[in-house]
Amino acid sequence: MSEDQPPVAAPRGDERAGVLRTLRELPPPVLALLCGIAVNRMGSFVSLFLVLYVTGLGYRPAEAGGALTAFGLGSIAGVVTGGAATDRFGARNVIVASMALSGVGVGAVGFVTGYLPLLGISLAIGAVTQLYRPASTTMLSELTPPRRLVITTAASRLGLNVGATLAPLLGVWLAGFGYRAVFLADAITSVVFAVAAMFVLPGGRPGREAAEAVRHEDGTRGGYRAVLRDRRYLLVLAAMFATALAEVQYQAVLPLEIRDRGLPTAVYGAVVALNGALVILLELPLTPYVQRLPMRTAISVGTLLIGGGLALAGVSAGVWLLFASALIWTMGEIVSAPSSNAYPALAAPGHLRSRYIGAFAACHTIGYAVGPAVGTALFQYDGALVWLMCAGLGVAGFFGMWFGVRAPAHETAPAARATPRPATDLN
Repeated sequence: MSEDQPPVAAPRGDERAGVLRTLRELPPPVLALLCGIAVNRMGSFVSLFLVLYVTGLGYRPAEAGGALTAFGLGSIAGVVTGGAATDRFGARNVIVASMALSGVGVGAVGFVTGYLPLLGISLAIGAVTQLYRPASTTMLSELTPPRRLVITTAASRLGLNVGATLAPLLGVWLAGFGYRAVFLADAITSVVFAVAAMFVLPGGRPGREAAEAVRHEDGTRGGYRAVLRDRRYLLVLAAMFATALAEVQYQAVLPLEIRDRGLPTAVYGAVVALNGALVILLELPLTPYVQRLPMRTAISVGTLLIGGGLALAGVSAGVWLLFASALIWTMGEIVSAPSSNAYPALAAPGHLRSRYIGAFAACHTIGYAVGPAVGTALFQYDGALVWLMCAGLGVAGFFGMWFGVRAPAHETAPAARATPRPATDLN
């Protein structure tokens, strides 16, 4: 552990423990943060219902799409700003500010009817809601022993996925009372998260203090310029962008592909449900086995499976192949995502940790933002090109991760090179 990290409770015995033992031995603030992330995600309705709300006000679908685009642009700015703000003000302060401002902004959406104000508030909400992503990831990495960070990240993803699964169901129920109720419920969950974070999460500004220490010792300065000087990490960022650009096609183009084959919409719903169910049921239990692989191997192979699985969706050979495609790309997500999301914190110098995390999140967000436009344009010209693109992006992502990912310090430490006790069960 680097000197600029706050002390963490040392785990009892072998650090390569299973899921249940890892979760039992996490510090209480980490457990609180994991629960808060899940609850907040379950109450996040803006991106799901913004288009319906705007069209319900009488605006055209294209104008509603413009509001959602503004939200996406704000999200990109938010994750970049969140990395810098975490360094300057500390993770807890950024989480509290992000959730409090998000509560105010989202709660106001239901009272705004003018189109330009809707664009402005959508942009602002996208930004403030995403400030917390680098901050929460930074805090998880600072409070979790390195060898347990992959499992902790998988637990965080489980909460996000469960919340994302429940959010539409809860939102549809609330929409029965009007969209104002939907946005107010979202605002309440954000404010509750902010209040809980203020009292439960540890304070301080470790990122800024670390950066000051480094400037004092060697004259260097932090910031995103320092991230851009890390050429191997640039390969990781490019690979993350390529992966996101491919992965979002299951939302943007796959439903169009299924429709053009004359298949019912229920097939698309079943494919997406299979993806979500497998991630929720398998990712956390399989992570103790995946983390025994070198991190570079897990991330690279998983990235290749995502691109290859999506490419398979373009082969017209019956409905069964669509489900095989979903199985392959989902296994790629299960293998790569916990390690890839933990990697920026493990690879970064201590004083740049939140910047590395912010840059990684920004590349993922940008890929998801531009991917639908690229995919649908290619599909309109020639549907096969989309799936060829996914295959190419999978291969490019594989090589980017393979040559970009460094072995984290805990993998090369003597304790890590020793033969570990096999983690053959959840305990």
